[in-house]
Amino acid sequence: MNARNERQAVAMPRLETTQSGTSFANDTPMPARNAALRAEHEQRRGARRGARALAPAPRARAGVAAHEAALGNNWMATVLLVDDDTNALCALKELVGQEGYRVQTAPNGALALRSAMQERPDVVVTDCMMPEMDGVGLSRAMQHERLLADVPVVLVSALVTPPPDLHTAGFLRKPFAVTQLLEIIDRLVAS
Repeated sequence: MNARNERQAVAMPRLETTQSGTSFANDTPMPARNAALRAEHEQRRGARRGARALAPAPRARAGVAAHEAALGNNWMATVLLVDDDTNALCALKELVGQEGYRVQTAPNGALALRSAMQERPDVVVTDCMMPEMDGVGLSRAMQHERLLADVPVVLVSALVTPPPDLHTAGFLRKPFAVTQLLEIIDRLVAS
């Protein structure tokens, strides 16, 4: 293989397709990853449009009901995404935002906790392994804060399995299909 073929081999995306969507290898270039995520999102969005017309609007949790009533029909659920991988964070922010959620981001657990204390999110999706404060530490710190104790936390990791004593709303193993994450967020916001 000559140098030109080696460069082309590195630039080619390596995608794994699963039944529920598309997963990526960690070295997949961002343009290919974004294009695949957009295609998956559009396919999912088209399938859900008919279901949304028939389904009733999701109920807000009791803690958010007063806030929703004050804002009227303009209420949007807030999702806090936490990951030290900037590329993954930007791609997820775009896709979750396209689903109609208000999205906040943080590069580590310490900044995520500070952000959540300033503006309470409806769902937190966090990577497990991060600098300063990891996802498990963030989840435990949120459980000790009265304001954040009932916020559902979804952990995402390629290597770590959450401890059995940690109360989380969900766990996704990387790489995961974006549709899996969006379904979990939809379910948590609706409950």
